[in-house]
Amino acid sequence: MDEISVTGSLAPYSGLWHRGPMGRPDISVLIAAFRLPTEVPAAVASVLDRAAGVAVEVVVASDDGTDYAPLLPPDARLRFTAVGPVASGAHAARNRALAVARGAHLLMLDGDDALEGPQDAMAQALATMGKAGAVLVPSVVYDAAGQVVRRIPAERARRFGFSGWASAFASLHLIARRDLATPFRPFRLIDDVLFDLGALAAAGGEVPVADALTYRYQLRPGQATDTDGGRFDAEYARALALIAADGAGFGRHAGAAAAVLRRWRAMNRLVGGGGSRPALGDYHRAVVAYLEGSWPAGRRR
Repeated sequence: MDEISVTGSLAPYSGLWHRGPMGRPDISVLIAAFRLPTEVPAAVASVLDRAAGVAVEVVVASDDGTDYAPLLPPDARLRFTAVGPVASGAHAARNRALAVARGAHLLMLDGDDALEGPQDAMAQALATMGKAGAVLVPSVVYDAAGQVVRRIPAERARRFGFSGWASAFASLHLIARRDLATPFRPFRLIDDVLFDLGALAAAGGEVPVADALTYRYQLRPGQATDTDGGRFDAEYARALALIAADGAGFGRHAGAAAAVLRRWRAMNRLVGGGGSRPALGDYHRAVVAYLEGSWPAGRRR
């Protein structure tokens, strides 16, 4: 396969491709694909089904030697990075997607997650963003059986910043203006966290919350985050050291970003950071109990 392939032609899609300069899409959705032949098509469909009124491109970066193009229907909005790298890590695959993304805004989507909302949910999210530079897409965590475990932030939230992020204890994602994004850092588990915290800092530390669009955070056995807490602890430690050394690009929000990571590290240790591996979903159930004040026993709200 060529370095970059595009399915279909580059003719306008519903008259929307050419809204931006030289056909620039409004949003590029970046998907890293590693052994997800069923999940990636579902993730892509979830984006395209919510793209009414917005010019979107989906960039799929294979990291398992699989050509995902034949697994997806022909669509001019789909692009693919070169097939070849294997197990280079989600951060590396996402950077390959980032390098070719043409959108005025970016959104990261895990290959085994999905977007939810009405057909024009992405357009509504951009409208909510306004001049803020970024908008938070709320996450709804589902367990392996498809049951909702938690929603972050609560439905009443209209603005979200570092203080709220510190109590999220889960990956959250922004649709952010392209110039606010920096490359994904070489972390195996929290590269997405650092990427979105960086975009939040660049947007001023607080952003509006999308009303219609939500991120389906699907827990799945064997996914990268289904691992022991010790690995997370090591990554938090390394990220905190980077911030302490030079701010890690967070600028005046470096202290706030570090506070988020310290709090998440403490929760990770509380739930199972001593090398234990919580059962799938138990971490998030423990977080819910903690935030409600019912766990650990006797904790004050």
